[in-house]
Amino acid sequence: MKTFLRFLTTAAFALTLASAALAVEKNGLSVVVNKTTLENNDTRGTGYYSDRINRTQGLKALIKNTSFKEMPEGEVVWTILVLRWGTNTIESFTGTEKLKALKPAATTDMVIGKAETGGYKYYGAAEKDKTEWQVVVKHAGKETIKLQSTTTFDNLVKRAIKRPPAKDD
Repeated sequence: MKTFLRFLTTAAFALTLASAALAVEKNGLSVVVNKTTLENNDTRGTGYYSDRINRTQGLKALIKNTSFKEMPEGEVVWTILVLRWGTNTIESFTGTEKLKALKPAATTDMVIGKAETGGYKYYGAAEKDKTEWQVVVKHAGKETIKLQSTTTFDNLVKRAIKRPPAKDD
């Protein structure tokens, strides 16, 4: 019985991780994108039951050449949307990263994008910002592959306020 419970727990954890990542294979590339926390500056609040959430969020991209020929240098264009809790405000952060040339079956792991998120935890509940994202890989100025966290991403971008990405320290 204990073995079955361990298996069930492990399977549930694996499904949770798998659902958090988005993977697409197209035009000789396989791309897997996960949200990641780059910095966690959460602080204890002055009240007994409240904590301040203050995090820097980014994206991890695993890009693999699945074709039989070398993939030339390209670029990764990313957009992160932060939907601010308690308001209808959406902020847009965008940027471009260089993608090195990939030999057949070669893989590169990149950390792309940076956006500040916040919120509060109190009485066991949390009110925090939500992030949505889009990653586009381009070669020779043409779109090779595009991934996005939600099907409504294009509508959200239209309502977003553009902000410069957070600076590296």
